[in-house]
Amino acid sequence: MKYSIFCIILFLVAFPAAAEKAGKLEGTIVGRNAAKNELTVQHGEVAGVMGAMTMGYEVRGQKVSALPANRMKITATLHENNGAYWLTDVKASEHEMPMGMKHQHMEPMPQTMPPMQHPMTMPMPKSMPMHADPTSEFLMRQASGTSMNPAVAPMHMTMTQRGDWMLMLHGLAFINQVVQSGPRGGDKFFSTNWVMGMADRPLGGGHLMLRSMLSLEPATVGKKYPELFQTGETIDNKPIIDAQHPHDFFMELAAEYAHSITAHTIGYLYAAPMGDPSLGPVAYPHRASASEIPQAALSHHVQDSTHIAGSVITIGALSGALGYSFSGFHGREPDEKRWDLDTGRIDSWAARVSFDPSPNWTAQISTGHLKHPEAAEPGNIQRTTASIAYSDGPWNSSLIFGHNRKSEGHATSAWLAESVLQFANVNYVTGRGEIVDKDELAIGRGIFRIKALTLGYSRDLLMMGSLVTAVGANVTAYSIPSAIRPYYGASPHSFYVFARIRGHGTAMHQGMKM
Repeated sequence: MKYSIFCIILFLVAFPAAAEKAGKLEGTIVGRNAAKNELTVQHGEVAGVMGAMTMGYEVRGQKVSALPANRMKITATLHENNGAYWLTDVKASEHEMPMGMKHQHMEPMPQTMPPMQHPMTMPMPKSMPMHADPTSEFLMRQASGTSMNPAVAPMHMTMTQRGDWMLMLHGLAFINQVVQSGPRGGDKFFSTNWVMGMADRPLGGGHLMLRSMLSLEPATVGKKYPELFQTGETIDNKPIIDAQHPHDFFMELAAEYAHSITAHTIGYLYAAPMGDPSLGPVAYPHRASASEIPQAALSHHVQDSTHIAGSVITIGALSGALGYSFSGFHGREPDEKRWDLDTGRIDSWAARVSFDPSPNWTAQISTGHLKHPEAAEPGNIQRTTASIAYSDGPWNSSLIFGHNRKSEGHATSAWLAESVLQFANVNYVTGRGEIVDKDELAIGRGIFRIKALTLGYSRDLLMMGSLVTAVGANVTAYSIPSAIRPYYGASPHSFYVFARIRGHGTAMHQGMKM
C-alpha cells in the first residue's frame, strides 16, 4: 500500500494552471523541424515556466527556416498553457549579432497570430540572466533507469512547474490485434501500455528526481500474448515459448540525486526497489527507434530484459561526452505475480560506459553478471551489450548487439537494427530487423538462429486534449532453420493492427512517451 500511495503522489502532476504563463528564454538552438515548425533549444531556467533543459518547442508567428542558424544563441518568449509550450519573438542574441546591427532599427514582424487570450502571469525582466543547469538536464534526459536516448530524440509529455518542483507525466498505450501463421502461431486482442510520473527539484546544490512507472499489462495482456519465437520467464512454472509475458504493474519506483562535481562532471546516485540497472541500451518500450512498434523485440532477453529489476543501486558520473556507471541489483527476473514488488538481496552487478559525441548520437557498451535470472533454467548469465543510436528528431535509429554467456547451457547472441521515420508531421514508417539465437524453443535441444524483419506504418488521426491517437499496422516475416519448419511452417509470419495513444505535449529529448 505504501508503494501505491507513493505512485499516486507522483502522478498528481498533470493539472497545470488555467492561466497562461510566459517568460524570457535565453539559450542555444540545437536543431529544428521545419515540418512541425519546431526549434530544439538548450536553455537555462525560465523562472515560473520551465527549468533548464534541452527541449523542442513549437514556434508561433515565425518560420523556423528564417530563424538564426543551429548553434547560435537566441532569446525568445516561452509560453505555457494547459501543458502546451511554444515560443514567440525568437531572435539572435545580441552577442551573436554582427557589429553595427545591434543598434539598428528593427522593423516589427507582421502579426500572424491571434491576440493572446490570457494575460501573461509571469512577466520576466529583460535583463534577468539565465543559467543552464546541467544536472537537471541530465536527469530529464533519462529514458529508463539511467539509460538515455540521443539528446534530440522526441519525448512527448505533459509538464508543469509547481513551486520548486518540475512535474512531468508521460506514457504510451497500444491496443492491438495480432494474427500469426502456422501451427504454433496464435491470435489475440490485447493492450501493451505504461505511464510514468516524474518530479524534479533543486536540492543541496544538485537536483533530486523522483520517478514512478506503472503498467496495466497484468490486466490488459493477462498471462501472455502470442509472439512467434519469443522466450523468457514462466507461466505456471513452465518456460514461456512463442509468447511474450506482460510487464509488472510496478515497472519502476526510483529516486535519483545528481550533483555537479566539477564544471564538466556530474555525479549521481540512483536507488530503486524496482528499477533499471546500468546494463544494456534503452529498453525497447522506451527506445525512440521503437516508438511505433507495439510488440517486444525477440532479442529482449539478450539485450535489455533487466529494465525491470529489484533492489537496484547505481552510482555513476558523466564527464563531458563520457559516462560511467556501476550497479548492484537482484538478478532474478520478475515472477508470475505481476501486481507486487519483486525485490531481493543484491546478488548481481553491471557496469556501463556511454559516449555522447553530439546531441544526435549516443553509444554504450556494458556488461553484467546475473545471478540465476531465469526461474526455469539453472545457472548464471554474463551479459554483454553494445549499441549506437541516432536521432535528428523525425528520424530515430538504433543498432544493438547482445551476448549471453551462460554458466550452464549454450551461449547466445542477438543483433538488432531498428528505425522509425516521421514525415509530413503525422506519418510514421517503421522497421526492425533481428538475428537472434534461441536455445529455449520446445522442439528440441540446440541453438536455432531466427531472422525476423518487421515493417510497419502508422498515422496520427485524432487529437483529444493532451492526447493524440494513431492507427497503424505492421507485418513480420521470419527466416528459420529447416529443422524447425515442420513445427512452424515454411514461411511463418505475423500481422498486427493497432491503435496508439500518447501525449502530444512537447517533444523532448528522450523516448516516445506521453
